[in-house]
Amino acid sequence: MFAKLKKLFNSNEAEGVDENNQAAEVIEKELIELEQSLMQNPADNATQKQLMIKYNQAVHIFSSSKSYRKKVDDVFVKIDELRNTIRKNI
Repeated sequence: MFAKLKKLFNSNEAEGVDENNQAAEVIEKELIELEQSLMQNPADNATQKQLMIKYNQAVHIFSSSKSYRKKVDDVFVKIDELRNTIRKNI
């Protein structure tokens, strides 16, 4: 009886991990696209705003995913770089 309960709870945890990894993959692709767009036009305020929002989302999503957790520090570094870019453009 307990084996079935364990299996039920473990399958829910595995689904949560898969969802976290999928969300992390999606946001990573979005970040790459926005970063490339910003490299083409560093003064684009709309792209800067979108990128800052996505970076903040990425921190939350990456920290909840075991396989992406190591990338959280990189995101913080990119946030600082983006802030410096925004300051230079002002």
